[in-house]
Amino acid sequence: MKKIIKPKLEETRAHAFEKKVYERELPKIIHEDFYDRYDSDPSEVSVLGARSTLAMGEDISSVPIDILDRNIWVSDHYVPVRMYQTAGDKKNVIYYIHGGGFLSGTIASKDAQCKYMAQTSEATVISIGYRLSPETMFPGAIEDCMGILDWIQTLGYDHICIMGDSAGGNLATCCMAQDTKHAIDYGILIYAALDVATYDETEYHWNYDFYEMADTQKDRIMNRLYRFRNLSMDMKKMYVPKQKDVKDPNISPLYIEDLSHFPPVLMIEAEFDYYRICNEIFEKRLPKVEVLYYEGLDHGFFDRIGQLEQAKDCIDEIAKRVNNI
Repeated sequence: MKKIIKPKLEETRAHAFEKKVYERELPKIIHEDFYDRYDSDPSEVSVLGARSTLAMGEDISSVPIDILDRNIWVSDHYVPVRMYQTAGDKKNVIYYIHGGGFLSGTIASKDAQCKYMAQTSEATVISIGYRLSPETMFPGAIEDCMGILDWIQTLGYDHICIMGDSAGGNLATCCMAQDTKHAIDYGILIYAALDVATYDETEYHWNYDFYEMADTQKDRIMNRLYRFRNLSMDMKKMYVPKQKDVKDPNISPLYIEDLSHFPPVLMIEAEFDYYRICNEIFEKRLPKVEVLYYEGLDHGFFDRIGQLEQAKDCIDEIAKRVNNI
């Protein structure tokens, strides 16, 4: 396994937030008990709140990008997609699946990332608007993603790369697992939510001790991890039907038994991401994997293109690899 460590740009202390991340976290109220037994009522989870507070990146593309919206028939309904590309024919396609905890996120919320990716990779980028929970719980999102993968195979590209961040990384991994035709040539997972089990259900016993933290920032770092610990519990309740086992590998791909058929995978991780612990377990089991590890960053940094230099760097690194397939 090849691992490339990306150091912080503005902060020199080890195991501390990058400066801009710390400044973003500084105004937030510190929770009193990071070890409480949080247990939300599904009827009170703020789905609309999650959908109304999406982080939006800034468009940093510098060349014209052609954008085409399509609705693709999958099973018994239409699934919207948006296609991005620069001028000229493309041999490769990046199939992008947005994150948002399975209950939020849109095609438009990642327009900036997809436009810059189309510019740098010289590939067509296709972004999917899959059905969200709780209106459509598991397996609706995966069915949509697999349906669009089938459609992409009809378009005649030389190589198909699949990519997702957070919940989208979960779905991209499930697509690779179900890709019996071996249509996917390369996978790109950005802080993928590979385990939907709650922290107290995990087989690796998730806890804060897995993270090294600078003493002067420990409360801020734990505060951020605490929020995602609890958000992961909300996500499970909104996405996973009660009769389903959360460790079903189609729900939590960390528990896929056989990864031998997976294509080469690039895993992009953040030092203070809640899902880093399960993803490091997954990395060790993949037959061909490369890891980009961003020090000082947290879950969601990819959202902040135009604000965090590392979000741009992340896409530049992806583009290099897609161009070399």
